[in-house]
Amino acid sequence: MPKAVLTRPAGRNETLAAALAAQGFSSLVLPALELLPLDLSGERWQDPADYDLLMFVSGNAAAFYFSALGERGRRWPEGVRLAAVGAATARALLAQPGVPPSAVIQPRDPASLQDSEALWPEIEPLLGQLRRVLIVRGQTGREWLGERLEQAGVQVQRLAVYRRCPTVWNEDQARLVRQALDEPMAVLLSSSESVDAVLANVQRLDMIERWAAACRYVVIHPRIQERLQSRLDQAGIAGRPVVQRCTPDDGAIVAAMTAALSRD
Repeated sequence: MPKAVLTRPAGRNETLAAALAAQGFSSLVLPALELLPLDLSGERWQDPADYDLLMFVSGNAAAFYFSALGERGRRWPEGVRLAAVGAATARALLAQPGVPPSAVIQPRDPASLQDSEALWPEIEPLLGQLRRVLIVRGQTGREWLGERLEQAGVQVQRLAVYRRCPTVWNEDQARLVRQALDEPMAVLLSSSESVDAVLANVQRLDMIERWAAACRYVVIHPRIQERLQSRLDQAGIAGRPVVQRCTPDDGAIVAAMTAALSRD
């Protein structure tokens, strides 16, 4: 039975594990990061009605922001657009109460990298209509899109709604990983931070060589692949790992894991 290691945050792995099970995979769920909400009280809160557009960098950013909006008894204001860096984030926005599909902007090409660069061609024609934009994200994030907007004369505010904390595998999790390393397995890495967190656990438990020999990887962006290669190089692992890149939807991930395990 092929093996998969799923490292997305808690609550984001269950449907993927079910899809993998339907294809004969067994899954080991090991969230790499814990996402914790940041305080949005008082002056830290940014009301959507004060902006022409809110850009969400992930489904998690959408979930934390709309949770805070709901706590204030508010619904999405009419006439305010929302932008998503990819299809998964767009789906998270459309699932929120009061968000009309016509207000959500996302990359048109589903085969794109689903990032800021893919979103920009959809935003650029609207620059004349944008005076103030709020970027909703984690505690850290890329500045590329914000800088492009500022260069075009748009006032940009960044709002961090959550922080990422690396998880530390407990004894039971470490035992399961060691047992899994007897055969090849496909590891999903959905962010550069998850690469750091996973490999920190592997090195702490002194099993980097067995891990490197057993693992194939599935990533959703070239930057994640670059971080993985860099971290393996730092750990003294020679050669290039088997890496399959795909879009972040579950169907594409299942196909990529199958392909990764079929490669030499």
